Amino acid sequence: MPKIVNHTEYREELLEKCFELFARSGFQSVTMREIGKKLGISTGTLYHYFPSKEEIFRQMLFQLSKKQVLILAERFGRTKSYEEKIQYLLQYIETNETFFQNVLFLIIDYYRQNGLKDPENFIRDIERYYRKSLGDLIGLGDSPAVGALFTFCLGLVVQSMITSEGKEREEILLIIKQMLDTFIRLISNKVI
Repeated sequence: MPKIVNHTEYREELLEKCFELFARSGFQSVTMREIGKKLGISTGTLYHYFPSKEEIFRQMLFQLSKKQVLILAERFGRTKSYEEKIQYLLQYIETNETFFQNVLFLIIDYYRQNGLKDPENFIRDIERYYRKSLGDLIGLGDSPAVGALFTFCLGLVVQSMITSEGKEREEILLIIKQMLDTFIRLISNKVI
C-alpha cells in the first residue's frame, strides 16, 4: 500500500530544512539542484512543490515569520504589561540572535540580487506582517510606537553583529535598557 503524504506538512518540512542552506550560502548562490540534494529529493520532486528558487525563498521566510510570531504569542499570552512583553521580546531576540542575523543577511542578499529592489513587495509584506503582529501582541495596535519598536529590534540584531563580547557590549546593553525603560514609560503614558 502506498504511503499517504500530507502535502502541506511535507512542504512546510521542506521549507524549514531550506533555511540552513540559504543561511550558509546566501540567496544568490543556492541552486534548485543544491536544494534538492540538501533535502534528499530529486529536482523534479522539488519543482512539483515549488515552481522556483524564489518561491521557495518567499515561502520559507513567510513560514519562519509565522513561526516566530506564534512563539511570541504563546509567551505574550501569559504576560500583562507592556514592560513584560517588550522585555521578553528583547530576550527572545538576544537568545536567537544568530537566527535573526541570518534572516537579515538573507534579506540583504535578496535585495542585492534584485538590484536593491523588492520587485514583488515580498520583503515589505514580511515587515508589515511582523509590525502588525507585534502591535497586536503587545497591545499597541498600529501606533507609531510599533514602528519604533520594530526598528529598535532590527538595531539590536545589527548591534549584536558588530559589538564584541565584554565590557563594550555590557555598556551598550545598559544604555539599551535605559532607552527601553524610557520607551515603556512613554507608551504606558500614551505619549507615543
